[in-house]
Amino acid sequence: MEFPSGEEYIRAVQHPELVFTRPELVAARFDVHPLLQIPVPASGTTAVVFKATVGGRAQALRFFTREDASTRERYTALNSWFTERGLTDDVATCGWIDDAILVNGHRWPMVQMEWVDGNTLDQHVEELVEAEARDELRSLAGSWRDLVRRTQSAHFAHGDLQHGNVLVDNSGRLRLVDFDSAWITPFARSAPPNEAGHRNYQPPNRVWGPWMDTFPGLVIYLSLLALSRDPKQWEYLNDGENLLFGKQDYSPPHRTPAWGQVAQLHDPLVDHLAARLRACCTPGWTATGDMESLLGGPAPWWTRTGTHKVQPPAGQAPVQGGPVRTAPRPSPTPRPAPPQSPPPPSKQQTQPTPRPTSRPPAAPPRPAAPPPATAAAGQGNTWWQQTGAPPQAPVPQAPVPQTPIPPAPAPPPPAAARPGSGWRKIGRFLGAAALIIILWYVVFIVMLGALTANGTQPSSAVGTAAVLALVPVLVTLHIIARRKQKKP
Repeated sequence: MEFPSGEEYIRAVQHPELVFTRPELVAARFDVHPLLQIPVPASGTTAVVFKATVGGRAQALRFFTREDASTRERYTALNSWFTERGLTDDVATCGWIDDAILVNGHRWPMVQMEWVDGNTLDQHVEELVEAEARDELRSLAGSWRDLVRRTQSAHFAHGDLQHGNVLVDNSGRLRLVDFDSAWITPFARSAPPNEAGHRNYQPPNRVWGPWMDTFPGLVIYLSLLALSRDPKQWEYLNDGENLLFGKQDYSPPHRTPAWGQVAQLHDPLVDHLAARLRACCTPGWTATGDMESLLGGPAPWWTRTGTHKVQPPAGQAPVQGGPVRTAPRPSPTPRPAPPQSPPPPSKQQTQPTPRPTSRPPAAPPRPAAPPPATAAAGQGNTWWQQTGAPPQAPVPQAPVPQTPIPPAPAPPPPAAARPGSGWRKIGRFLGAAALIIILWYVVFIVMLGALTANGTQPSSAVGTAAVLALVPVLVTLHIIARRKQKKP
C-alpha cells in the first residue's frame, strides 16, 4: 500500500480532531506558516516532520512517506539503547506510535520525537563563517569529535551523519536526529535498511554496521577544522549540499578543488586528517574500527614522507604523529662551519667532519663495505634524515625494495576552485531582486485596477493594492528560503 505524500499529510494535520484518536494528539497545536497559516513540514527522503505542541511540550511529529523507512521494533529498541548507554543528551529521544493518523481512509504510524530548538549543522557553520569566528569553529570541531567518540563507544552508529541530521541547540550542544539507518548491537543479525546515507558524506563501499560513522565523522571533523583555519573556504567549496567535501572528491587521484584548498592551509593537523581521508578513499576500503583508532593509527605508505607529532585543538587528546604527506623540500644550501665548534659526527662516521664550505671538499675514500652490525641494525641515517650535504660517492649497500610514492597533488589557487563565485552570487541576488520587483509591480497593477473598478477611491486603492501585492512577494521569498534549506 502506498504511503501518503507530504501534501496529503499537510492537509490532514490541519484537522487534528478528525485524523487523530489519542487525546493528546487531538489537542495538539501545530506551528503554522505566518502568511499561509497552514502547517509547513521539513521534508526528507523518507518522512515529513511537523513541529507541534503536545501536552504542553514542543514535539517533532514524523510521518513516513515510504513503507520501508522503519518499524516499531527498530525505534523501540533504539530508544531503550539511548537510555541504557547514556546517549539521551546526544540524540533526540523518540517513540513509535502505531495507527497514529488517518489519511486516505487508512491509519498510518508516526514517530514522536523531542523537538530540538536550534539550527542544522550547516546553518550554524554558515553563521560562524560569516562572523569569521575561528575559535568557535575550532571548538565545534572538538565537540564533534567528542560526540563521535561517545556514540561509537556506546556501540551506536547513526548511518546517515550529514549536516541536515545534526542539530546545534540553543546551548551549543550537538544533537542527532533521524535514525532510519541506525545500527546498534541488537541489530547485528538484521537486514540493513534501504537508506544508504547522504551521497556527499559516504564512501563508495559503505558497509552497514558499527563503524559506518567513521568515514562521515572524519569528513565533518576535517571540514570543521579546515574552516577554523580559513573560513573563506566555505565560499569556494560549499554548494548547499555539503560542508566542504562532496562525492566527487572521494575518487583518486584526489586533484579536485577541495583537496587543493585544504593543502594550501599548510596546517600539520589538517594535513594529518587529509592523509587519513585520502587513505579511506582507496577503492575497496571499508571501516574496521572507530574514528579515534583511525586518527591514531599509521598512515598508508602513499601518504607518508616524514613523521612528526600533530597538535590537536585545545581540550582534545593528542593525535600521535602519524606520518603525513608533504611536498618534497629542496636540498639546503651548504653554509660555512662556525670556527669555534665543529659539527657532531654522524652515525656513519668515525671521525668528525666539518660542515661543507661554499665549495664542498673532495669526496673521502670509499670504504670497502659498511660495518655489518650497523647495516644489520639499520642504524645508518637514510638520505632524508641527513642534515649535511650528501657524499660524492655513495657507499654500496644491499638493495632495499621500495614502493614509489606518487607526488602530492598541486593545489590550485583559490580563484581557480570556483571562478567568479563572488560575481555569480551578486548576479543571482540581482536577478532575484529584479524578479521580486517585477512580481510586486504586476500584482500591484492588477490589484489597483480591480479596486478602482469596484469603486474604491484612488488614494485608498493605491495603498491597499501596494500592501496586497506584498503577499505573493513574501510567499515567493519563503519558497526560495525553504528550497535552500531543504534536506536532500
